[in-house]
Amino acid sequence: MQQNDENIILFPRWQNTLKNESLQAIQERRYEDALDKINRLLHYHVKDHEIIIGKIMCLMELGRFEEAEEVCEEVLINRQDENYYQYLHIYLTILFQTNKYSLLLERIEEEMKSPELPLVMREQFEQLYELSIKLESDIVEKNSDMYRNELKQAVIDCDYFKQWRTISKLRSMKFAIHDTIIELLSNQDVHPVVKTNIFHWLQDQEYSDSVQIVKFGIEMKVIPIEISEITIQPVYIKTLQYLSDLEQENPTLFLFLEKTLYRYFYVKHPILPPMEDCIFLAKSLQKISNQITHRLEVEEDTNIEKVLHFMEDIVQCEQLYLSIIED
Repeated sequence: MQQNDENIILFPRWQNTLKNESLQAIQERRYEDALDKINRLLHYHVKDHEIIIGKIMCLMELGRFEEAEEVCEEVLINRQDENYYQYLHIYLTILFQTNKYSLLLERIEEEMKSPELPLVMREQFEQLYELSIKLESDIVEKNSDMYRNELKQAVIDCDYFKQWRTISKLRSMKFAIHDTIIELLSNQDVHPVVKTNIFHWLQDQEYSDSVQIVKFGIEMKVIPIEISEITIQPVYIKTLQYLSDLEQENPTLFLFLEKTLYRYFYVKHPILPPMEDCIFLAKSLQKISNQITHRLEVEEDTNIEKVLHFMEDIVQCEQLYLSIIED
C-alpha cells in the first residue's frame, strides 16, 4: 500500500542534518540548493524561525520577490509569533526594494498604531516612511506627465475607457490634480462617468475652489468640498424611502433598484434632481421593477409623462455607467 509521504515524520537527527545543510548552502550562496532542502523540511511540516527566514532570504537572492512577499504575508498573519517584528522588517524591506511604496506606507501606518511596536523599530519605520514618501513622490512626478499626455490623447480619440483608466490611475497615485484635468469637467468629449471620477478626485483632495461642470446639456458651478457623497444626499435617501415597502416585500429586487439608483446618481453627479422629483424617480424605479417581475399596474400615474421621462433617463444612465465600470 502506498503511503502519503506528507504524513511521514522526519527523525530529529535527519531534521538537524537537512537544516544544517540548508544553512551551510546559504552561507556558501548556493541558494537553489538551500531552497530545495528548506522546501523538503517544510513539506514534512518542519517549521521554525531559521527555516522560514532562510526561505525568504533564498527567494530574495534568487530575485523571486513576489514569492518572498507571499511567505512574509503568510507568517505575518499571526501577530502573536515571537518573531513577528523580524518578519515584518524583512517584509518592509522587500516592499522597499520592489518600489511598492504605497503598500509599504499603508503597512507602516497600520503598524505605527500598535502600542506593542518596539521603540527602536518605531524610529526605523518613521525614517523608512519619510524616505518612501519622497521616492514615491519622485515616481509620481516622473509618471504624471506621461499619464496626462495619455489622457489628452484619449480625449481627442474619444476613447472613454482609456479616459477612465488614466484618471483612475492618477487618482490612485494621490497626485495633485492639474488645472488641465479640471477643465475636462466642461469638455463635451469626456464621458460623464469619467467626469464623476474627476469630481470625486477633487473631493478626495478637499478642493475648495469653484469648478464648472457640464453634463447632459446642463452647466453649473460647484465647490467639490461642499458636495456630499451620493449615498448621503437627501434626494437619494428620500427616493429610497419611497421604496421601503418593496424592501420588505422583495429584498432582492429592492437591492437591484438601489444599485440602479446609485448608478443613475453616479452618472449625473454632482448635478442632481430636485427633492420634489424624488417621488417620480421612485415611481420610475417601481415601474421598472414591475416590468422585470411582469407585475400588472393597478392604476395609471397622473404624471405618467414625467415618470416615463425618468425611466428613459435611468436606462440611459445605466448603459453609460456599465459601458465604463464593471460591477
